[in-house]
Amino acid sequence: MAVSKVRRWSWLVLCGLTLSASATELRIMSWNIGRAIGANDPNSGQQPYVAKIANYLKPDIWILHEVGGNSSGWNPSVQETALVNFVQTSLTYYGSNPQPGVNFYVYVNRNSDGWISSAIISRYRFLEISDVNIGSPNRGLTMGWIDVPGTNGLGIFGAHFKAGGYTNDAVKRQTNAERTRDAVRQWRIRHRRSAYVLGGDLNENEDPDLNSLFDIGATLPDGRTYAPISTVKSARLRDHLPTDALDGKRTHKVTTRNSDLRNRFDYLLTSETERGRDRITVLEAILFNTRRFPEGLLPDGFDPSDSPNASDHAPVFLRVRIDRWGAGSNWGGGNTPEPGTVVQLLLMSSGGLLYLRLRRSPATRRGEING
Repeated sequence: MAVSKVRRWSWLVLCGLTLSASATELRIMSWNIGRAIGANDPNSGQQPYVAKIANYLKPDIWILHEVGGNSSGWNPSVQETALVNFVQTSLTYYGSNPQPGVNFYVYVNRNSDGWISSAIISRYRFLEISDVNIGSPNRGLTMGWIDVPGTNGLGIFGAHFKAGGYTNDAVKRQTNAERTRDAVRQWRIRHRRSAYVLGGDLNENEDPDLNSLFDIGATLPDGRTYAPISTVKSARLRDHLPTDALDGKRTHKVTTRNSDLRNRFDYLLTSETERGRDRITVLEAILFNTRRFPEGLLPDGFDPSDSPNASDHAPVFLRVRIDRWGAGSNWGGGNTPEPGTVVQLLLMSSGGLLYLRLRRSPATRRGEING
């Protein structure tokens, strides 16, 4: 009788461990839209092309950069109104008459250089949303925790680093990277179960086959080593090297088919697989650039000029699966298990030991023989 109860308990535990796991598919995009949307003299002529590409890719979460315009006078609440209007009038994949705070959620970074900053448009509600200053040019790091169904919440970060190839630009860009890394690390501690994504126009690349704006590994005047992309990735972020339809990975400048694609500045990085945290698996990683499709393979309804008419940057797009960490999850390794994981392991091991002891005890064996 006792053995039968232990067996039932063991099977219930195992079933609970299996059933508690879940997976969610998500579409994420990061894009420098070149001041196409905003409230301070934006480049409004670009908006139909931005909308056309967004409606094709249908991101559930969109990290935007260069929201704003060409005149000073930054006001985040007015910029949010401009984004809400854009969603309601131009993004058809949200359905007819989508409502902010119900069908979609918008946040604009409170930090700005006076003209532009970053923002997030999400299909899912914000559990937390804020920003932090990461140094000049004061565009800030957008930090969100989003209530994506079937997950332990998803962290979303958006950043637009200092541009330029001079030494002073490199110093500021390295500061942007270090403060971003530190902010992500602190967020990780507070959100131990959640996966996270960082999208940004980081204005540099460290790929050995591409030219950098400033020498990677150089010693800056203040003694620091210049490596902004590696610095950001040290917050346990992975680069999935998205490519366009011709296998190119440069994202700027999208003006002609080949010669003016000069740099890889734009990134969409995901958290590494580790024990105790939701796991992101990338199913698709692309740069969408209508100038970069083989002959005859451009998606229906698109023209080669659509991308350069939208922005001088190509959007970075990921389609991902997020597996929720819970009872029964066993991916990752090498990291210290978190408290919930320790309890889970103790319960499993205690149950197993109890079962083995009952199976091996003479009284149990006699009961099985006599029964």
